[in-house]
Amino acid sequence: MTQLTPWERLQSEPLISNPYLTLRRDTCRLPDGQIIDDYYVLVERDVACVVALTPARELLLVEQYKHGLGRICLEIPGGVFASDAADPLAEARREFNEETGYDAPTFFHVGTLPVSPARTTIRMHLYAALDAVPCGTQQLDSTEKIIVHRLPVDTVLDLIRSGAIDVSTTVSGIFLGLDYLRRAGLLS
Repeated sequence: MTQLTPWERLQSEPLISNPYLTLRRDTCRLPDGQIIDDYYVLVERDVACVVALTPARELLLVEQYKHGLGRICLEIPGGVFASDAADPLAEARREFNEETGYDAPTFFHVGTLPVSPARTTIRMHLYAALDAVPCGTQQLDSTEKIIVHRLPVDTVLDLIRSGAIDVSTTVSGIFLGLDYLRRAGLLS
């Protein structure tokens, strides 16, 4: 499809490294020979997200504060992998259960998407789930306060169109998840 050439990484130096992320400074050679001495890349663990529908075909969304944006967001459930070697499906189910207190009989892998490929390594492993039902209580981290919402699909699409739901992983996840379920004949 393309005849572009990737950049060559000549050197990489970690500037910050902790269990949550690494910030590295790369020295790169571009295809035209130009050298970039200070290209910064954020290395983080992947995330798993779930587009889940209840038996009444309501979407489950979580409302929570996101400090990077400094505001409350309405999103699909999901979170960061527990380890670099974690199984994406197991992480999706774990995060979904912890954040919502719901479970579903089957999770369908919709796809894996780079979140912000210019500056980060993080990928979203997207799953869809049908017939999600309460299975217990939320198991939130000490820093989390999450409200779970059950909303009709049309209402969620209106919230996206109005900009009330604007997180890119949630918007893309909802459209891709619903499309997957429709094409598989699992949702009309």
